[in-house]
Amino acid sequence: MARPITQRLKRKTETLREAFGTAVTYQRVKSNWSQEQVAQESGYVKQSIGNVERGVVNPSFPLVVALSDMFEMPVSQLFARAERLHRKNATKAK
Repeated sequence: MARPITQRLKRKTETLREAFGTAVTYQRVKSNWSQEQVAQESGYVKQSIGNVERGVVNPSFPLVVALSDMFEMPVSQLFARAERLHRKNATKAK
């Protein structure tokens, strides 16, 4: 079972890479999937999924497509969520 996102586990959204990872994390948790399940379904290792969720690495396009397929949403919608999170953070910083 996926661990819920709490204040303690709140993800950063200062960069678009971090915001994308946050969008992936929230969608994964909403779908009630663990990182292991996402890794297994997408064909990537758990460490890669974790690195994307934390905003440590830029995801490859094939991984982005695999994630959007798993979440049953267009790639553009996943990116749009990340952009909204990033803009929300930028507005707070002002």
